[in-house]
Amino acid sequence: MGKPASRHRHEDPLVDPPVKDAPPVLPAGAFRGWRLPAVIAALLAGVFALALTSVVGDSINFDETSHFIRGLSYLRTGEFHLRPEHPPLAEAWAALPVALVDYQWPPPDTPGWRRGNYWLFGRAFLFGSNDGERLIIGPRIMVILLLLATCLTIYFMGRAVFGPAAGLLALVLAALSPTLLAHGRLVTNDLSVTLFFVLTMLMFARLARSVTWPRLAAAGLSLAALSLTKFSWPLVAPALIVMAVMVIGRRQGLQVHVLRSVVGRFGCEAQGGVSLAGRVRRAVALVAIILVVSAIMWGAIWCFYGCRYAAMVDDSTHQPVTGVAQTRGADQPEKPVDWDYVLLDGSGAPITGFVMDFVRWGRDHRILPEAYLYGLAVTGRSAEARPGYLNGEYSLTGWRSYFPIAFIIKTPIAIMLLAVGGLLAVFTGRVSWRGDPVLLVGLLVFAFTYAVTTILSNFNIGHRHIVPLYPALVILAGASAGWMTVRTGRRLVAAAVLWLLCANLWIHPHYLAYFNELIGGPSRGHLYLADSNIDWGQDIKRLAKYARAHPDEAIKLAYFGSGDPRRYGFPCEMLPSFQPIGGPAGLTAGTYVISVTQLLGVYDSRFRDSFWDQDKLAAYRRWHEQVSQSPPPGESAEDRAQRLDLIRQFDVIRRARLINRLGHREPDDRIGYSLHVFRLTQDDVDSLTCP
Repeated sequence: MGKPASRHRHEDPLVDPPVKDAPPVLPAGAFRGWRLPAVIAALLAGVFALALTSVVGDSINFDETSHFIRGLSYLRTGEFHLRPEHPPLAEAWAALPVALVDYQWPPPDTPGWRRGNYWLFGRAFLFGSNDGERLIIGPRIMVILLLLATCLTIYFMGRAVFGPAAGLLALVLAALSPTLLAHGRLVTNDLSVTLFFVLTMLMFARLARSVTWPRLAAAGLSLAALSLTKFSWPLVAPALIVMAVMVIGRRQGLQVHVLRSVVGRFGCEAQGGVSLAGRVRRAVALVAIILVVSAIMWGAIWCFYGCRYAAMVDDSTHQPVTGVAQTRGADQPEKPVDWDYVLLDGSGAPITGFVMDFVRWGRDHRILPEAYLYGLAVTGRSAEARPGYLNGEYSLTGWRSYFPIAFIIKTPIAIMLLAVGGLLAVFTGRVSWRGDPVLLVGLLVFAFTYAVTTILSNFNIGHRHIVPLYPALVILAGASAGWMTVRTGRRLVAAAVLWLLCANLWIHPHYLAYFNELIGGPSRGHLYLADSNIDWGQDIKRLAKYARAHPDEAIKLAYFGSGDPRRYGFPCEMLPSFQPIGGPAGLTAGTYVISVTQLLGVYDSRFRDSFWDQDKLAAYRRWHEQVSQSPPPGESAEDRAQRLDLIRQFDVIRRARLINRLGHREPDDRIGYSLHVFRLTQDDVDSLTCP
């Protein structure tokens, strides 16, 4: 053991966290000089390379269309009526590079702008007025920078809690995590909210060790950034409360370096500040800190929203902010969103509850900007019911098992094993957990709170909603570095890291579609999950490459996405897709390419087996007989129009029947993992669509 640190030495968990009651993992010299910064820089460079080289082949995915246009519209117009269910900080950050270059902003009469339909307006901007694939490169790099910041924050947290070796191992695991890489390169807010959750806890843990003006400002700004990224930010509150209670109850005094002339009356002099020893005094100090941090957050929200209450720049009409509720499925009607929609139920009665009561009170007293209050209310309404898919089943209310199953099959086995090893290392004393117990407990409380909340929610549309749990997971897995003091432990940890590296390189560049070996990998992922778990419309650029390599194949596409496949430079005919695009494809011989989410019928029940019961099949047979009959001689114009309309309606249901039957057929090829390719002859088509 090295010489113990002096009792007067200022300790900082970001510099040299104490590691007590545990043997050293690596020689002390391994963390001195230029070596450690060089290793960290190399790992971050590797993360950047993996993220960038994987995302260049991805087409604009489903949600990027709305997130990107939301951020850019704020930077350009200062208005907040697009996608109100999210604060726009992360989106504005991503859109910064585009705001500095030339682009064509659609005119005000563009479909979707006035009514706040971000899907329509985003498609018009990215696939009509501009080259969206070129413009999206800069925003994606901005998100990758947030991914690097997330990895670095994970390193500092792991180091602070379990020591330098554990922090470095946690950084390695974060750098190779398919989950963090999948969402840390796309223009959405899943990665940014993860960063600000963990950064907020880290800043508050530092504040709990020593209260200085820079740390106070850092804690306030990190919480402000979190509150401006996603309305789920209060989920960090239980962790911060428990951390505060630990500071009050511990024996160690609270070091305060601000307003020493005032605080000095209630504490004793310490090196460079005042130490508050009494629990009551510490509690009063923490209340004051909470008020200051809350004031910073409140002021930051107002500043970001332009220091005005009205959501629209021109408030001369005194109309409330309006928008369009998010709908999934081309056959679902557009739902106008206004204050009545978010505050009243279907019968016109006020919706009660803490959030809605706060929103009404906030509106009456203008406590927060209108757009912020409005988005807070919209969030609750938009999460009421959404189609979900799990293990071949469909539901509007979700399953309690959805996120546990998604976690088990989309998390690398190596990381889960190392997390178990980390727990064992802590319980057996192989690694110390007392480097920063306040931070450790806060991290565990947050992980528990977030996990329980997501499991109890009905919003079962994607594994991406539990991305904020992964920093806690890899930090715990980093604690397995405690086993590296023995040869067997070093070999096992090295084998797990090598396993993770191989899994990462194997799935590259298709991180979004990663599934582990427990279910047989990504080729079987669609049997368990759909939507953003495997198919987010990301493989159209790869389909264009396929089409250029097979110019003799007639592409007929059923697409799940918000983009326009026709803008990717290859000819295709459209089968039933999530968004109506172009005229219908002829049911003739050709190459049928079906998005996994369409193939499963997640948002269109006509593609599901449950739709085609005996009654539907009998009606389909009768319908087929009707349209197959030759027109009677002397058919009137009215009868002919009715017969042609009947044929058109049958043609629609016939396409649905084709997609349903293709769901039971092994694809001839796959493009990425989201597009299934079927090469069908005319006989195949007739056989699959016959009654």
